[in-house]
Amino acid sequence: MRSATSYFNGPLYRKTLARFWPLWGLWGVMWLFALPLNMLSDYFSRYLDSAPQRRLLSMALHLPDFLRPLLAFTLLFALLCAMAVFGYLYSHRSACWTHALPMRREALFTTQYLAGLSMLILPQLAACLLAAIVELSFLPLEDWGAVLPPLLILALAQSGLSLFFFSFAAFCAMFTGHILALPAFYIILNCLSYGLWFLIDALLSEFYYGYAGIPGALEVVECLAPYIILSRASDWWGEPASLRAPGVIAVYAAIGVGLALISLYVYRRRHVETAGDVVSVALVRPLFKYGVSFCAGLAFGMFTSAFFGWAELPALIPCILFWTVTGCFAAEMLLKKSFRVFKAWRGAAAMAAVMLVLCLACFLDLFGVVERVPDPAQVESVLVNIDMGYPFDHGQTLSADISDPGQLELISADFLYRLPNGSQVNRRYRGVPISVEDLNVPGTVTHAMEQIVEDRELVALAYHFDSFLEDGRLTGAWLDQIFDYRGESVYHVYVDDYAQELWDAVQADFAEGNIGVRSLFDRDSLGNTAELVFSVTAYQRTDGSGSVQVSPGGYNIDRTLSIAFTDQARHTLAALEKTGIWAEGYTLDRPEP
Repeated sequence: MRSATSYFNGPLYRKTLARFWPLWGLWGVMWLFALPLNMLSDYFSRYLDSAPQRRLLSMALHLPDFLRPLLAFTLLFALLCAMAVFGYLYSHRSACWTHALPMRREALFTTQYLAGLSMLILPQLAACLLAAIVELSFLPLEDWGAVLPPLLILALAQSGLSLFFFSFAAFCAMFTGHILALPAFYIILNCLSYGLWFLIDALLSEFYYGYAGIPGALEVVECLAPYIILSRASDWWGEPASLRAPGVIAVYAAIGVGLALISLYVYRRRHVETAGDVVSVALVRPLFKYGVSFCAGLAFGMFTSAFFGWAELPALIPCILFWTVTGCFAAEMLLKKSFRVFKAWRGAAAMAAVMLVLCLACFLDLFGVVERVPDPAQVESVLVNIDMGYPFDHGQTLSADISDPGQLELISADFLYRLPNGSQVNRRYRGVPISVEDLNVPGTVTHAMEQIVEDRELVALAYHFDSFLEDGRLTGAWLDQIFDYRGESVYHVYVDDYAQELWDAVQADFAEGNIGVRSLFDRDSLGNTAELVFSVTAYQRTDGSGSVQVSPGGYNIDRTLSIAFTDQARHTLAALEKTGIWAEGYTLDRPEP
């Protein structure tokens, strides 16, 4: 008679559920409060309006909104369930006793896996069933068709999330023999892509002058971070609520099934003697050792350099090498459970050599990252953000999209190139050093910056003269940083009735070069400066035709523009003379005591 191979053991399954009932009981109580009890409490509340059915209908239609806030709890309880059902793997006594039971490893793993998954899925399904009973009991028949689909989608989506996170935790559990290593691996692997990208991006920022990230890299990194991508996929919208990305959750649920099969494969070949080891699979030990060494070298190396203020690259490289070697020995201590690990110096030396080659490749710019700047003739436009020096008014920062060929030659600060073929090249320079001695030396950064601040069209762009009055009207003007008869600085001296006349005067002075004069180094060379501030009230567009609504259907948006001026601004001073403020004792220059 042929004997069948069993992949499930009912008594062990029930014993596991009974043993860990506080865990799944707590999970179930949380879901009871989140769904049916929450709905009943809202329905019978005395402190709300007198339309309980309307409140219950609104909550039923928006029940899927609970999916995203509860995702963090799903992540946590999946880990706790895996630690519970596979906890016997982390003690020699319990591992030997359990594997001595008269059942195959396939049956042992499948039974424990299904028990842990049941702890997650069954309580939430029971809560969803009770929520359905509440809906059917207190809502009229015509609303049943509207409230049941969101609840069903919530149950399916939550089950898919539970399947993935528990399978992921079970996958991590197969590679370690230590109870504390499981949560560490689980958390690290959930955010490993983000951590690695942060370290590599920070390293490249240190070595490559002007480096501004790799286009599209962050999107790829987020796809490899399960919690982030599932958090976005769990968002809901519309009325009734609809899942934003059900395909993503379905894909991750399928990945969860794949992880379960991989976990079974590893479990069949796992040695009982590895109980207590940080890493229980021999093939993964080198990956753990050198991965810890790599991450420790970058993380602690850059931290040490920043902590002691060693900004120079020659100081950063030794810090990285030191912590790479230290991380390698620390990982070896965890693997061997001993402090006698200095025989592993060959691996530490090899890892230090790899990191040295990596640092030197970046330092020497072997891939031409620093020099990768497109020819101005190939650039369609440049999005810039440049400090324009003194004075400190709204013209201090140039933030604009430059497309003029002549102006493109001048740009040498933060910029994003847009090429005619649609591609982009992003460069970012922070703290570019300039020197007053280089003002008249062509080819230097200082000389290029001086040309930028002297370009009147670029200065006009910095002040946003072309767009300040767009879709709005002048509603006020006032003076700042002028002096009263006692020689004290005065702010907010209003001249609202002359706002338009002052605006026209400022434009005339700017055209003649009397206003908008910038200085990179010497603020005092500009003389005493006061500020004239204009306010504009614009109206929000509220229809699809593009017309501006000035009726009560729109709402006001106020914006201001401050412009510094000196006694050279003759048109502005003449307009201010008409306001009579000078007769009131105000002056542009501080009076002599």
